Amino acid sequence: MNNMREKKCIFVIVLLLFYILSFGQNKNFTIGFNNNGLTFGNSMNTNGVRINFLDNNVYMVNGINMACISKSRISSGLTLGIISIENSICNGIVVNGLVGESVKANGIIISGLGYGARQVNGIGIGGLGFVGDTLNGLFMSPLGIFFWNTEEIKLINGVTIGLIVGASTEKLNGISISMFNNWIGEQNGVTIGMINRAEKLHGIQFGLWNFAANNKNFKYMPLVNFNFRRKISKKSPE
Repeated sequence: MNNMREKKCIFVIVLLLFYILSFGQNKNFTIGFNNNGLTFGNSMNTNGVRINFLDNNVYMVNGINMACISKSRISSGLTLGIISIENSICNGIVVNGLVGESVKANGIIISGLGYGARQVNGIGIGGLGFVGDTLNGLFMSPLGIFFWNTEEIKLINGVTIGLIVGASTEKLNGISISMFNNWIGEQNGVTIGMINRAEKLHGIQFGLWNFAANNKNFKYMPLVNFNFRRKISKKSPE
């Protein structure tokens, strides 16, 4: 009976520390030494395990980082954002409940609704969508790999899989698979979907209807369209 009471007291104390320290700027409680160990609160630098509610003025976390809203300069290891993740640089495994964004992400990113970044290197999975300026690797989403506004993904190197839109990008080097359509500026590789469109095709399209603007005679083709002509390099004027 006494052991149960002691455990409850310890739990309540830890919970109070967690909430009190979370809302203060860089206020934290660390079980360890010199930023190494188990940290509760808004620490600026942590090596080990850090648990916080709302990040504020956090620079670097190496290890396991758990927060309702994770917002740090650099996070390396395992980052868990219950609501969202807004880290500038993410290295390792990133999991967020709703949405996430970063300047650069390296590793595996799993997002409940969607994720966006300037550059992603690795594997990206979005519950609804996954976007970025430059995507290198494997990317999957039920809606597709595309921006929801007028912006476009600049470059995709790798493989994209989407139920509605496999990829909508200015340039694709790789493979894009969709049940519905692929919308590519310059395609270097393979697209598979009901409707495939490329302004510059250097590869092959598989679908019910395919369009390649740079094909001279067969711009529109059912089932298969291709262009294997060499790209003409632009020489600078002498």
